[in-house]
Amino acid sequence: MPSSPSSLLLAALTCAIASGGAAACSEESPAAAAPASLEADVPRAPAESDARRAATAEADAPRAAVVEAAHVANAPAPVQAEDAATPPASAASAAKESARIYSRARFAWINPGPYPTRGWSGYLGLGGSVALRGGSVEAARTPGEGCDAWYAVEPRGYICAGASATVDPNDPVVAALRPHAPKIDSPWPYDYAESTGAPRYPRLPSAKEQRRSEWDLEAHLASVAKVRAAEGLSDEAIREIDEALVGVDLKPAGVAAPALFPFGDLVREARDRIVNGSTVAFTRAFDAQDRTWVVTSDQAYMPKDRLKPYPRSTFEGVWLKDGRSLPLAFFRKTDRPKYQRGAGGRFEPTGASFARLASVGLTGRAEVEDGERFLETQEPGVYVLADDAVVVEAAKRAPLEGENDPSSPPRKWIEISVLGGWFVAYEELTPVFATLISPGRGGVPRKGIPAIETAATPTGRFRIDGKFVTATMVSSSNDNIVHSEVQFVQNFHGPHALHGAYWHDAWGELKSGGCVNLSPIDAKQMFAWTDPPVPEGWHGLRASRDAGRSTVVLIHR
Repeated sequence: MPSSPSSLLLAALTCAIASGGAAACSEESPAAAAPASLEADVPRAPAESDARRAATAEADAPRAAVVEAAHVANAPAPVQAEDAATPPASAASAAKESARIYSRARFAWINPGPYPTRGWSGYLGLGGSVALRGGSVEAARTPGEGCDAWYAVEPRGYICAGASATVDPNDPVVAALRPHAPKIDSPWPYDYAESTGAPRYPRLPSAKEQRRSEWDLEAHLASVAKVRAAEGLSDEAIREIDEALVGVDLKPAGVAAPALFPFGDLVREARDRIVNGSTVAFTRAFDAQDRTWVVTSDQAYMPKDRLKPYPRSTFEGVWLKDGRSLPLAFFRKTDRPKYQRGAGGRFEPTGASFARLASVGLTGRAEVEDGERFLETQEPGVYVLADDAVVVEAAKRAPLEGENDPSSPPRKWIEISVLGGWFVAYEELTPVFATLISPGRGGVPRKGIPAIETAATPTGRFRIDGKFVTATMVSSSNDNIVHSEVQFVQNFHGPHALHGAYWHDAWGELKSGGCVNLSPIDAKQMFAWTDPPVPEGWHGLRASRDAGRSTVVLIHR
């Protein structure tokens, strides 16, 4: 397992969106594919001020903490926190949370002991906090090295209070970040959109600053006004005005601009634009200066009229309980006809269909007619053509080592078929969940060629060795391409991971750059189900020995 924050996140998060892929994964955006040259997305490395790409060498990790501290020292003095909008009740309850430590940065490291180390255990993210061990600030404070104030946190580990973290719930940075924390109880921790070349501003820009950053500003705003004036236009009519506005939500937010906080580089990435095909994660929208703006996950401001919101996929897999069991048939790409025996005894369509992405239980019986196999479903008298179905059957053998201790919880593992496009979660030999996934668009690896080079999904036996609630990924070949806050990431092999994909709905199809895409709903459910669990409040976890047992991932053709 990698030993530095940079290298672990490279391994954990390199899968992509849009049309490219993380050091192994590239995906096609539903609206428009990103440049074909995008080969690999790497996550923003956690420790550095500009969140350098995860390819950063191990030696850079210790230096990063110093860089972050320097940025804080040079940051402007705090003014009124963004969202004085924080409700008074929230502020009052925060004041009572004296037994927590709060993140003031994108990465507040949790170390295994009260000393600086590359072998971190986890981290807190923006707007995050974790309970202090012992129930009070005094009980949690621990002598240590390299920091004036180490605090023991639940359920294990230590955080250094300082530039990146504080025990003060009313700290101005903490108060400003609190309303923008990711919604970790949702499959969509943020709102997500595709950029059409939108600029990022560190503060609300003046008209002059907008003109300088947006070369086509006058023509663009004129097109926006024209589309708004003619309500209800079709996509074709909008395309005739300006193709870039198709799919853009031009409705005003109806919310006035809040007080804005001058965050520094510990919070905000140093990036002035999100190029076409890249993605944006944001927390809220507001109106100011005759435009509607969004607040990004790292507290930059972007014009909403240059963002295309992603539709939310409603697809989710099947928990195998309450009468649901394997074998199952899923249906990908298109609706598929149902068949029955007709009056002449031959199979014929019923006129009804199984919807795309639907599933149905199978009895295990099959019949052949004119060289075609028909599978009997658990719907009485209904069959499906075998070639129309993705059939998922239970494994007969588990890839687990040694005997399980009967007194311990069942060992968990995951089986994935790349070409089948399916995923089954097991506890020992009992299947508990089945779904469709989108593996690498290159299929399975070719002999002698690294999977990353062909956008293939690696095959073999792996283990979950890193879990991240969200992670922003950056292209290894073009650092202008970013994919923001990809949700519920689980690293299993080098730059390959299981993760949610908010940018498409092509489940069961070869789509990614090598990672295993799950629907947002499935990604959240599997993130919670797999071992090791991510402790309450933690944003990222390194699956080291002290984290407990790790889920096995078996991938085959």
